[in-house]
Amino acid sequence: MKPITMLVAVVALAACGGKKTEPAHPQDKTPPAAEAPAASKQQEPKEPKEPPPAPPPAKLFKATADVAPVKGQKFKTATIKFTQKDSDPTAEVTSTGWFDGLPAGKYHFVIHTAAACGANASKAGAPFAAAAAAGMDFTVAKDGGNIDISGVAIQLEGDQTITGHVLVMHDDKAGKPGKVLGCGPIVTFDSAD
Repeated sequence: MKPITMLVAVVALAACGGKKTEPAHPQDKTPPAAEAPAASKQQEPKEPKEPPPAPPPAKLFKATADVAPVKGQKFKTATIKFTQKDSDPTAEVTSTGWFDGLPAGKYHFVIHTAAACGANASKAGAPFAAAAAAGMDFTVAKDGGNIDISGVAIQLEGDQTITGHVLVMHDDKAGKPGKVLGCGPIVTFDSAD
């Protein structure tokens, strides 16, 4: 080959890129590593939720009646307490002290419509309501004791309240209220006792 031809061939080869060369940075044939997940967002601690407010404490309605003997009876006056929670249609009936001198036997408490004790308030057959008379029977043992009756269908608040009326104690006559023995006005009682 002539030197000029060779020179042209070398120049042509150089112009076309000549010999194939490897790139300066060999390509990695392994697939690219999975991109590291973005730094997991640190979950900021949530402010603790405030607990729901506690329900208000049950409201207690209280009333008392100091049941004293009517004329001709001889026993010691005792305080009868009525306690009712919220609007529960039942109440508890308990006593403070005892009717000392009251003979052993069966007795009945009846709520009468009168606002004060007296001849008209003490008449049997004038109860406040039939439901008020139910379940307020008690028995006096020979050695006495306190009264503790639960689940009595009475109201100490609202339209059907027994406060402002009288609690009348009757003896038992064939399973029903008989002769009037004692009476006491029913009044609200707000003490914590």
